[in-house]
Amino acid sequence: MRLSTRFVFLAMTALTVSAVCAQDLRAVVEDGRKVILLPNGKWRFDASAARTKPPAPGGMLTYQPSAKKFSVAYSGDTWELMQVKDSDSASKRAFAHKTLPMYAMVIADEIPVSTAAVKNVILANARAGGAEPTVLLDKPVDIGGNAAGNIRFAVAHKGVEFEFVAYYFGSPDGNVQVSCYTAQSLFAKYENECKKFLDGLVIK
Repeated sequence: MRLSTRFVFLAMTALTVSAVCAQDLRAVVEDGRKVILLPNGKWRFDASAARTKPPAPGGMLTYQPSAKKFSVAYSGDTWELMQVKDSDSASKRAFAHKTLPMYAMVIADEIPVSTAAVKNVILANARAGGAEPTVLLDKPVDIGGNAAGNIRFAVAHKGVEFEFVAYYFGSPDGNVQVSCYTAQSLFAKYENECKKFLDGLVIK
């Protein structure tokens, strides 16, 4: 018995679609991050595709947010870029120190705001955790000829006292905040490690 050409084409198409649908598909979204499309129609970020440039001599890596005006150089020997959580916004990435109880964040986007407004957002986010931050230091800092800010504050969360330090900057081309934090009782001990991470901020 002879099969029609149309039947053979439809059968082959069905087999091809079935084979593709049985596997995860990978895609790149508008801001450059990679996602995995699952067979059930859902998607998740591809954690194996962190947007970092290849290691430079000495284990240095560069994190490039979607706001191209900014980047952060950090040591891949001591810091790890964390996997993206579904609850994270596209503008935020978290880092963890590989040996110390210390964490960092980079938040950047192209929304035009002033440097003062970025500081207000940092403090508002701290208050959103349910406690009033105690500002310990707030001074200007020069980053590549750009007038940025440097703030350090303490805040209590669920009975634990933390100390945060951040560099922040805003302009008509976008805004950025790079912060590092640990327990307040440990901050003085590990302050230099925090500063190394913050000093990796580049404003073009």
